Amino acid sequence: MTISFIVWENPDLETLSNILDIEQTTFGDGALSEQVVVPLLHYGKVYAAVDEDDNAIACAYFLRSMDDTDTALLFSLAVLPEFRGQQIGTALLEYAFSHIKQYGIFRVKTMVDPANTASLSVYREQLGFSVVDSIREAFGTDEDRLVLCKQL
Repeated sequence: MTISFIVWENPDLETLSNILDIEQTTFGDGALSEQVVVPLLHYGKVYAAVDEDDNAIACAYFLRSMDDTDTALLFSLAVLPEFRGQQIGTALLEYAFSHIKQYGIFRVKTMVDPANTASLSVYREQLGFSVVDSIREAFGTDEDRLVLCKQL
């Protein structure tokens, strides 16, 4: 299987549907909705790993910080379950990191559930993120998050 990486700009309805399917398959009830994905596509940057038929198998969403304009938030990373463990998400993020530098982004932050040891391991050991803060009840009761940061 051949995988390539793209930046989605001005996606059509089929592409939007593909993104929403990845979200639903990956996160279920916690999936990003159309009301979140559409603004991300228009005002952030959405990167995708696509197969040889141009079907997305992973997506990464970035927003620029309003307070620190050389920083972007990695809002979410979604990889279809059958493609996990193949370094596709890691490769997609490395592609995105190299691309967002052209916008004057020199730092990326993200938030991770402290219990998500698999994600923490990838972010810290493979991608070079460091824990810089923690937020209690970031998304409600018992929804603590660690804030991770990477210099690009």
